[in-house]
Amino acid sequence: MVPLPVVRHLPVRAPFHIFAPMGILGGLGFAAIFYAAAEYEHMTGWKWALASIAVSATVKGLFPLSFILVLPAQFGLFIILAWMNIRNKAERDVERTKAVEEDRRKRQERTRLSREQAPSTDADAREAARAAREEAALRERQERVRRAREAREREEREAREQAARNKQGQ
Repeated sequence: MVPLPVVRHLPVRAPFHIFAPMGILGGLGFAAIFYAAAEYEHMTGWKWALASIAVSATVKGLFPLSFILVLPAQFGLFIILAWMNIRNKAERDVERTKAVEEDRRKRQERTRLSREQAPSTDADAREAARAAREEAALRERQERVRRAREAREREEREAREQAARNKQGQ
């Protein structure tokens, strides 16, 4: 066995430690979790993965032997991710509201323009319908007058014939 150099009664870190891959795998694991969470929330996943790796590396650099301190740091990063997600959702809602309002205004403007252009054709159609109704009413009146005249002429003829028969019969 080779003795380890001692600095103030603490062993100096050996060049390779058995738990060293665990620190790297843990950092990459957190990076993968942050990547998936960010992508799920429609944010850029690789930025959050890099931030997670940076947090893990910083904590490991400051406190080399404590993996447990990485957890609060990652939790803090997760809180920042959640806050950014809430802020992005609020911004998207504001943008969506603006887009809906703009779309509504555009549709109202198109409707107004079409209504301004439509009265000329509507007025023409209404005028043609009114003229057709007037013409039909005129034909109906003429037909009623013709029937009434024919009925009156028939009655007068019958009355004359009756009068002529009465004269002959007396």
